[in-house]
Amino acid sequence: MTVDCEVRRFSIRNPIGTGAEQKAAWVALGALAVYNVVQNTAVSERAYVPANLAATAGLLALARRSGSSWSELGFDPVAVGPGLRLGAQVAAGAAAASIAAIASDRTRHFLLDDRANGHTPGGAAYRTAIRFPLGTALFEEVAFRGVLEGLWRRSSGPMTARVVSAVSFGLWHLLPTYRLFPEMAVGDGGARRSERLIAALGGAIATGVAGIGFSWLRGRPDSIAAPWLAHASYNSLAYVAARRAWQLEQRRS
Repeated sequence: MTVDCEVRRFSIRNPIGTGAEQKAAWVALGALAVYNVVQNTAVSERAYVPANLAATAGLLALARRSGSSWSELGFDPVAVGPGLRLGAQVAAGAAAASIAAIASDRTRHFLLDDRANGHTPGGAAYRTAIRFPLGTALFEEVAFRGVLEGLWRRSSGPMTARVVSAVSFGLWHLLPTYRLFPEMAVGDGGARRSERLIAALGGAIATGVAGIGFSWLRGRPDSIAAPWLAHASYNSLAYVAARRAWQLEQRRS
């Protein structure tokens, strides 16, 4: 067991860099670029979760076929417990920040995102418990912190893997931010194309920085459990906070 662990750690920290692994790393990156366009132009709201779960399975199959182990992809069962504990700590901080933002009149209006308004209780529960944790967070963490980092770590080393993961994660959010900017809390329904482009670039930078943080969480226990729980909690809590802010705003008016 000790020898196996040492061999696994050596293979992770000292990439082999074969042609097949490098090709798989580039294929994964290209596949995500194509799917980004497909998701934002052809995938309906009803198909969002199953389509993303199918894409998750496809990326994992690509990585496994290229020779990546489950541990290299962030699925080491030994690290799941520590990963969940670390993710829960980040989630607790996000929950405290959400409560504070809702409680203050100075910050509550920043939460008024149109995408969280007008949903039925069932629709809200679906988004909070399924869409964001599984359709968004699980897919994105497997794609960027699992498959991309795992493949690029094997082919080019850990530093390159983190850079590729963070930059691609930021670019992933360019198109949806541009498309949905009028509905966001900071958006403007009458925004010009240039304003939407600036917002999209800003969103890409912000999410790229967030990607660095998620990569750090992934590396602490070497498991995607930590960034997945943190990511899922942040998305769901942001939605719940926005929904609550709308409820309070509507009561006041």
